[in-house]
Amino acid sequence: MTAAYPKACKNVQPLVWVVDSAYTGELHARIGLAERLGYGYEMIPTPNGDAIAYEQMLVKRYADNGDGDSSLLIISGTGEDTTAEIANLRSLFTDRLINVYLASILPDEPHPRLYEYDLIASPQLAGASIVTMVGVPHELTRESLATAYLKHENDFNRLPKPIIGVLVGGNTRYCDGFNEVHAKRFAERVARIGKSLGGCLVVSNSRRTPDSALVALLDGLAALSCVFFDWRQVENSLYQALLAHADLFIVTGDSLSMCSEAAFTGKPLLVDLSANATESYHREIIGKLIDYGAARLLTKHFEPWTYAPPDPTGAIADTIRTRFQDRLQPAAIRNCVETS
Repeated sequence: MTAAYPKACKNVQPLVWVVDSAYTGELHARIGLAERLGYGYEMIPTPNGDAIAYEQMLVKRYADNGDGDSSLLIISGTGEDTTAEIANLRSLFTDRLINVYLASILPDEPHPRLYEYDLIASPQLAGASIVTMVGVPHELTRESLATAYLKHENDFNRLPKPIIGVLVGGNTRYCDGFNEVHAKRFAERVARIGKSLGGCLVVSNSRRTPDSALVALLDGLAALSCVFFDWRQVENSLYQALLAHADLFIVTGDSLSMCSEAAFTGKPLLVDLSANATESYHREIIGKLIDYGAARLLTKHFEPWTYAPPDPTGAIADTIRTRFQDRLQPAAIRNCVETS
């Protein structure tokens, strides 16, 4: 017989905070993990330089939203350097805190306080408190792809097949080689694949794509059946619909997020890893996607293949639920179970 717990013991869940970020991919990774965990979440700002005021604000927020015994899971990571400030919160929340760090790219010598976190997710590191990812986490789920597929089904059904999704990034903080010259060369390589397969190219840009390089790219593809949509002018579901409808992806290697999202679909993924337009860290991490079998280098020829799609977001969520099961369950609930 199932025990009847008091009302106070029902529907008590951990409090999840996502640290904000101005870096789109990093923010989407954190939100994607929070949504996959399924506990609900709240956004908290990045540290503002006033450590005392920041900590006081978080203590008050916890008191206002928690029940005094709730576990607190904080999701932060690369982007703005908040490693030390978020690690400091251990002294405020002690054993209630589960500190999770999502690392898309780490320097050769990570921050000395990184290993104070309860869990680190990284495609570069391995160890007891580390989830070694294939790719990086994102917001996609099977359900969101299926919903986007149906929402834009008419738009994609009218296009010639196969549909080749061309996902274009651009310049990063440490690499600015995505210029007009590179875009023209990239277009030549994409066009070669497009001509060999027929169908339709569907191109999407990103916030880092230089306008002049984008013009050069589209000019180079003008002779083929090609559709372009600007990420700044369409809703997010159209991007997910492209991921759901495309038969093949060609992605620039400067974007770990777009490469990981394309790999999540399980469809063939060709990546441009030109040294002038990608950082060494990008080449290292995407190299592991290639080793896994989810991606291949963009060359003159294409042969289809299959693979089991990696799900880095799901791997992290499963690890959190398994490793911190007791800490995610508040003491009030444990007491009810023990005394029922």
